[in-house]
Amino acid sequence: MAETEFNRFMKSVENKSENTKKAYRTQYIKLKRIIDDLYPEKSGDIADVSQRKLIQLIKDHENPNGKQALLNIAILVRRLDGYSVSELEDLREKLKGDIKTEVKKKNVNLPKSLPSYEDLVEYTNMLYDQSDWTDYIINYLLLNYNVRNKDLLFDIIRRKKLAKADKSKNYLWLSDSFVEFIRNDYKTSGTYGQKSVKIKDKKFMTAVRRVFACQKHDEDCGVFIPNPSQLGYYLKKATLGGIGETLYNKIIINHFRNDIDKLKKIADDRGTNISTLLEFYDIKNIMKD
Repeated sequence: MAETEFNRFMKSVENKSENTKKAYRTQYIKLKRIIDDLYPEKSGDIADVSQRKLIQLIKDHENPNGKQALLNIAILVRRLDGYSVSELEDLREKLKGDIKTEVKKKNVNLPKSLPSYEDLVEYTNMLYDQSDWTDYIINYLLLNYNVRNKDLLFDIIRRKKLAKADKSKNYLWLSDSFVEFIRNDYKTSGTYGQKSVKIKDKKFMTAVRRVFACQKHDEDCGVFIPNPSQLGYYLKKATLGGIGETLYNKIIINHFRNDIDKLKKIADDRGTNISTLLEFYDIKNIMKD
């Protein structure tokens, strides 16, 4: 039996990170479904569809980022068989400009409506004072390490060898003198690898100890995310005004926009570069009349 296009495609990206392979798998299936819905009489491969038809299908997608993801799949699949991708690549370059424009448009009204950096700090301290340990830990990590949502899916452990045994997950290793935040599963792990930082803040250590105690006794106070499939929903609930991780990051970058050393640290903590950080998360990056 001949090997399917999907299997050949997945083999071609098997050296990528698990996160990247999962994203490619999802986008391949999405593009194939779009093609099958519009051309039910055909049961061929993505590569059998002309660049012109692929472009028309993808242009009907809802947003520039979604279009970009589907384009990447179409280009990679066609390259497997040595087919031309020049028209698809031209559209991908154009979309890069559209994405930047979209970001600037969304940023226009943000400075008027967002809380300040000081508000985030005050809110985080208030959570500690109210013994809201799980929300405090979430906000502390967002505020001090600029993490994304997925970084906040972690296990709290007392023995570091557990983290060494399974390097597919994120951990808070609670030692006697610090908490080590170990990230293996985050958006850009394929590029930046494992990230680890030792946190010696006494309040943070106290909060982690309290949550760990709750988890040992199987109590509700030890639950961070009741349903990981709704991660974004629960993390928004934990943030000030329900604004979520992305807007937290915009506020923090705006606050430190003139501190290059701090921006470098934010980029390193988040797993990105400064140019991307400022282009997509700087609220001063707005459309001008």
